[in-house]
Amino acid sequence: TPDLRPGREWDGQRFVHNLAREGVFKPFRVPGFEARDTTINENTKGVASVMVARPTDKADPVWTRHDCDILFNFVMSGCMVLEGEGKEPYRLEKGDAFVIPPRMATRYSEPSSDLELLEVSLPGTFETDMMQEI
Repeated sequence: TPDLRPGREWDGQRFVHNLAREGVFKPFRVPGFEARDTTINENTKGVASVMVARPTDKADPVWTRHDCDILFNFVMSGCMVLEGEGKEPYRLEKGDAFVIPPRMATRYSEPSSDLELLEVSLPGTFETDMMQEI
């Protein structure tokens, strides 16, 4: 349509046009990381969320556990080591993807300074718990 109608809804959801250059990074659900919200969560009314996360200067790895149904990540740039409860640590680099099952303890360690993760979650809002050790 030639008309700009940002408030228009389709089946209760709004279309999103998100530009990376306009995004603002804020503290992320994983300590030591910050994220840019693509506004998918708000515009799908909580059905899904898409965030772009990157490490901060204070990226001390912390064990976390979430209660999300689906938590998918894609490594857009850089590299990191993914540690998982009962699993061998695995080095990830640009182009790799991973899914973290609900309630599985994980830790994002050894992030490169240029690491960027695209995190997609269903539902868009969920809880993340921090743990000292597993």
